[in-house]
Amino acid sequence: MNPSLKAITTLSLAASLALSGCSSSQSPSSAASDDSGKKEATSTFTVPTDPVTLKFLVHGVSLSDVDFQTFYVEPLKKKYPHITLELMTKTNGTTEALEKLIAANDMPDIIMLDNDWYMPLKQLGIPEDLTDLIKKFQIDLTKLDPQTVQTVRGLEPGKFPLMPYYQSAGAMFYNKDLFNQFGLPYPKDDMQWPEVMELARKMTRMQDGVQYIGVDLRLPDHMVSPYSQPFVDPKTNKALIDTPLYKRVLEVFDQMYKMPGFVSGNKYAYAPDGFIKDKNVAMVPDWYSKTLSDLVQAQANGMAPDWDLVTNPTFEDRVGKGRHAIAGGLVISKTSKHKDQAMQVLQMMASREEQILLSSNAKVTIMNDDGVKKAFGTAIPALKDKNTAAIFKYPASPTPPANIADKEVQSIIRDMRKGIAIDKKDINTVLREAQEKADKKIAELTVSK
Repeated sequence: MNPSLKAITTLSLAASLALSGCSSSQSPSSAASDDSGKKEATSTFTVPTDPVTLKFLVHGVSLSDVDFQTFYVEPLKKKYPHITLELMTKTNGTTEALEKLIAANDMPDIIMLDNDWYMPLKQLGIPEDLTDLIKKFQIDLTKLDPQTVQTVRGLEPGKFPLMPYYQSAGAMFYNKDLFNQFGLPYPKDDMQWPEVMELARKMTRMQDGVQYIGVDLRLPDHMVSPYSQPFVDPKTNKALIDTPLYKRVLEVFDQMYKMPGFVSGNKYAYAPDGFIKDKNVAMVPDWYSKTLSDLVQAQANGMAPDWDLVTNPTFEDRVGKGRHAIAGGLVISKTSKHKDQAMQVLQMMASREEQILLSSNAKVTIMNDDGVKKAFGTAIPALKDKNTAAIFKYPASPTPPANIADKEVQSIIRDMRKGIAIDKKDINTVLREAQEKADKKIAELTVSK
């Protein structure tokens, strides 16, 4: 582990107070809070400290080996030495990947994911409702960001199926070297999409045998995110694809693909490798968490471009609005035989000392705590002069209601890019075909549910 990170870990764990309700083997004597913030008495209890190994699955999201050691293994050694996490093979987030684990009788005790990847778990009846465990362990949800708590509650009304411990947000990363090379001004905070595209056209060029890409817009649903539009209409159970909003978004993608040199053969997408490794992409709007982690790692290896970031661009009717709230966290499987020990892991991740550790390593905290927020990035020297304030500038938009078909519909939405870039179909045709395909998939899933 990096010495500077180890020092921060030691300092954080020694100096910080725990989130109300944290314990080692015995619950605290303070009262728990219900949703209204009222106090209710709970009895103390003791969790056995016999050695136990919990299977830990990463489902559809990213967790580096360094982060696993830094945020889980080392803190657990200090706080709960009787608990060992066994890291399972990561899944791609699909229902099929989970079904294979069920068929093999190889279910995890704890699953790491974010709310966008939750529905496949719900479809298979995997998550344990944490409501009673939260009361038992006296975890005070009023100390958490209200939007994050609401996002979790929206996954299954009446339940609390996921313990959040980090958030994500949108940002636009840019390569300062390329802007310097071409003598153009850097992107700035509060840009709107027309400004981004104008700058991208100037940056997209062939020079010295290298094709430079002004911007890779990544994925259509990213651009729709600030509107909190669901993938499936909860009233009609039909996909929300062939809509004015997606037409507006695809018109911007169409502008990008028509830039001379952008589409090359069957290649029409370049990020993240084009930005971080090949260094021929000038701008990338994306979810900040994985991009930032990859850039910091590349910078540590001397391989990253000279980069910075600004706020996520918007359309004019969403100025100042962030992407929808994403709550990354942990689920306990109903099949786990060690739910109390698993809950100790979840409790640790939501504790104030762990949140300071996460924040100092550039993970956006779930806590409504200015002290924790101020620690953001302090353990990473590479972030010292970066515009990380852009990550926090726009408040998250509400998370849209989830549907069992979300990931299937999302995949169809993302495939629309190929229809425009490679198949050269007009936007109306692409939208109509995607709508028909998505509605068929929703109907299939509804019947089989």
